[in-house]
Amino acid sequence: MYLPDPRLYPRVNAQNPVIRALMSWLTEADGNVAVQKRAALAGLFEELILSNDNAGLNAALTQAPSQDAYKALWALLREAVENPPADAACWAVPFAIPVILVAGAKGEVTLPHHIDPAAVRATLQSGGLIAEGADVWLAGDLLTPDQLAGISPPQLARWRDQLQDTAAGLPRAFEATPLKFKDEAVFQRYLVGVAIQQRGAAMAIQLNAQPGQWTLALQQKLGEALKTPGVTLFPIPRVPLSWLAALETGRVTQLETRLQVATSNALRSIRSNGHTPVVTIASHEGGEIRISYSMREDKERWEGFVWRLAPLDSAERIHHFADELFRECRQDDIQLIEAVQPDLDTDGLPFFVTAHIPPVTQQ
Repeated sequence: MYLPDPRLYPRVNAQNPVIRALMSWLTEADGNVAVQKRAALAGLFEELILSNDNAGLNAALTQAPSQDAYKALWALLREAVENPPADAACWAVPFAIPVILVAGAKGEVTLPHHIDPAAVRATLQSGGLIAEGADVWLAGDLLTPDQLAGISPPQLARWRDQLQDTAAGLPRAFEATPLKFKDEAVFQRYLVGVAIQQRGAAMAIQLNAQPGQWTLALQQKLGEALKTPGVTLFPIPRVPLSWLAALETGRVTQLETRLQVATSNALRSIRSNGHTPVVTIASHEGGEIRISYSMREDKERWEGFVWRLAPLDSAERIHHFADELFRECRQDDIQLIEAVQPDLDTDGLPFFVTAHIPPVTQQ
């Protein structure tokens, strides 16, 4: 069975030069001409970045008329930001390591937000991710997704071209953000840094590498640095990634982890009371996938989980991830709703399909 994508996309805006060039490229049948049109579109992105036109970049992305179109624009944006000029002898590589923190405690707690950057660097270097003698700097504070997203693509490109060494770190001060929670939380944070890459030299920092023993060592270092009395903490570090890629990976990993925690808690609660759980997954207007945990024996009590779809999300991939998770939890009664459901019920509240609330048949 197939989980539909509930998102709606704008019509092609031929007044936007980026969208016009994009559609000309995507609809070109001649392969050689398509290569030329893609290069012309890449040139438009470079012009927007050089002119610091972040509004123009955002307009192009938000006006993408399909997910495939968005993915094409996203790939071009990353190329424009991450690829150095052809004549550059050296350039800076801003990077980030997504870190998911699953924390539990009784009552309100504040976790530390500072780590020892030297210890993290040593762990990465011992794992072969930082080259011997490379000029690499790591920040000591964990950053939030908003802090990462606050650095625009044009700013990232300027860092790439203008930073000559890492003596002063990144030319941006980030305010420390405490990790406060009550009872349970799944935080999304980032370790950020910058490496100086010399042309022709070994990679100063290996991006998108394979996880290995260094991952477990980094997990242990993070656990030690953030250890707090009375708190159960499980850090989940990912591999170093480019700045833009890290934002996306961190977002997805946090949602997957939250879904795992929500599923485990809900099924345990239902089963501990001697009831039979029913899990329902449905797409909803407004661009959301909603999952409900209800029980056959009680129509009044149920819990819900919401995954708001971002532009790069795949509804089917999320469905596949959720289905595998439910089966790992020995959950057999899984109901997949094939029609897109409304956002709100008749009372104006978020609508969820459960074991006792049937799906709506759209007219």
